[in-house]
Amino acid sequence: MTEFVDVIIHGESMWPTFLHGDVAVFSETVLPDLLEAGAVVLASHPFKTGVIMVKRIKHREGDLLFLEGDQPDPTASEDSHNFGLVPLSNVLGIWTGKVKRA
Repeated sequence: MTEFVDVIIHGESMWPTFLHGDVAVFSETVLPDLLEAGAVVLASHPFKTGVIMVKRIKHREGDLLFLEGDQPDPTASEDSHNFGLVPLSNVLGIWTGKVKRA
């Protein structure tokens, strides 16, 4: 059975896809085949315990993902530019395409 989780977006790193305060719906059932470039995922930060982030997969290298914010300003997002590739095991959910505007 697929479980869904509502995630409140904090900050502007995923603008214009999400606005601060939006509620994005993620599926906790994640099939590895869906983790390809362009997918938006909910993932645990590789170095900050307890920090969960929403990022887009820029590219995949085997079992590693390069995650990036949508914000055009490269300094507006902490992502794989800062912390490198992220293991697939860090992915907690995949965006369903549904968002509730704040």
